[in-house]
Amino acid sequence: MRVTISSSSRDEIDQIYKDEAERVCEYLASTGWDLNWGSGSHGIMGICYNVFNKYNRNIYGYTTRKYADEIDELPNAQHTIYDTTIELKDNFVKDADMLLVLAGGTGSVSEFFTYLEEVRSNDVDTPLILYNESHLFDSTIAVINDLISKKFNSESIFEYFKIANSFEEFKSIVDDIKKNDNKKL
Repeated sequence: MRVTISSSSRDEIDQIYKDEAERVCEYLASTGWDLNWGSGSHGIMGICYNVFNKYNRNIYGYTTRKYADEIDELPNAQHTIYDTTIELKDNFVKDADMLLVLAGGTGSVSEFFTYLEEVRSNDVDTPLILYNESHLFDSTIAVINDLISKKFNSESIFEYFKIANSFEEFKSIVDDIKKNDNKKL
């Protein structure tokens, strides 16, 4: 099974986010997941690569021409270079058995909303998880709640993704996905 992980590529982020990402990746790699990720060697992206590589898992890198120079630093992954981030995100969804958004900035938030709309609007049955242990995405969730309060969305939007507010919640969601193996949450 393949997990697409969206996350930060910045080294400057707080260590707590890196530690959380490493723990999540250790769990996924040790339980047989393979990695789809943005071909990044820095920040959480670099942690993802290193952990999945340590477990000898298959690693699939997706990047655009702008960032293709990092591929040389990541020799144990199969890389695909796309012309646009839209094309890249489309393939992230198509190739995934699970979509996971770890700590990140605007790119990760953009990917979350792209995945959410793909799952919701096109009946994609790939589970989507927003990892929120340190409450980084509280403001993202607040935006969704604000849209609901203004009637732009209904409460049903929350049926299309799960929020993991702790590592134990995350493990429970993933274990359910693997147990059911039908991609439905």
